[in-house]
Amino acid sequence: MNPSPLLRQALALLTVFVLLAAACGDSDDTDSATPATGQASEEDPQGPQTGADASGFPLTFTNCGQDFTIDSPPQRVMLMEAAAPSLLFAAGAMDRVIARIEDFPAEYYSADELALLDEIPALIAEATSTGGVEVSVEEIISFEPDLVVGYDTATITHDSLADVGIQLYVMPPFCDDPPTPSFESIVEEVRFYGTLFGTSEVAEANAAALESAVAAAADAPVADGKTAAALYVSSDGSAIYAYSSLGMVHPLMVALGMENVFEELSERVPEVSIEEVIGRNPEILVLLYDDTGLSPEEISALVTDLPGADSITAVSDGAVYPLLFNFAEPPTPLVVDGLSELGDQIAE
Repeated sequence: MNPSPLLRQALALLTVFVLLAAACGDSDDTDSATPATGQASEEDPQGPQTGADASGFPLTFTNCGQDFTIDSPPQRVMLMEAAAPSLLFAAGAMDRVIARIEDFPAEYYSADELALLDEIPALIAEATSTGGVEVSVEEIISFEPDLVVGYDTATITHDSLADVGIQLYVMPPFCDDPPTPSFESIVEEVRFYGTLFGTSEVAEANAAALESAVAAAADAPVADGKTAAALYVSSDGSAIYAYSSLGMVHPLMVALGMENVFEELSERVPEVSIEEVIGRNPEILVLLYDDTGLSPEEISALVTDLPGADSITAVSDGAVYPLLFNFAEPPTPLVVDGLSELGDQIAE
């Protein structure tokens, strides 16, 4: 979310929810969604495609504490968030996407992937005060999706879509009681998508590739034993938020060997003062942002130029690393890319 980390976080979560929802035309919240891994190649941006395997259907799954049943693999999917395509690419199901509700920032996808994504028709949507988007049910119905994957809004609800035969899927991180984020949850979400779309062979191969990438990073941590803080800074510099162990960025930091100085906070991403950051004096600062109109240097300056910030070890040592939001939040294959991106920055 551009306005705040909470908003962005909600939006990311909301996104995955809508993505899967449309195709599962059964009913409400979904809790068993598994993360996907984006292992598509430049030559084949969708990854290896296979025909849907209808064995195992009807399929019943749990999402956000509710059970849903679909009779066959979804064929017409609507996406609603920047990170959502990474799950479909990893599951080998991007060929099912017939519409989108948001733009897909070029920084997250290859040229071939973006060319494919740009061909997907966009719905007319309005930005909400919380960083998400609002679209009418009538607009969604006009595309005749089976499944909408992303998030719940004032108009997009399980009931409103179920009434017209459309399934809404909420990504687990965006449920009211989300599971603790982890790389394992990403891998399992990819496998779930494979089951959901009848493309388990492709999803399993990509899930294994994701596991290998995470293991390789953890085996050679580039920041072993360093204290660190992951912050989200509003694009106007008016507020700072710190991530606790409840954010996906926490396991990313741990995989690279860092010790999160805000780990114990009870909220996922509460607002903090620069004085609090100074007091905890991290050796590394990871700055999450989603305003691509600002350069990484400008993002860094939003923190490093604050009064007293030069006393923070990370600032004095030049260990301040901006990282685009979806490379750390929510749990999707893009976070595995973020693991490599952040690792490379620290190793330079």
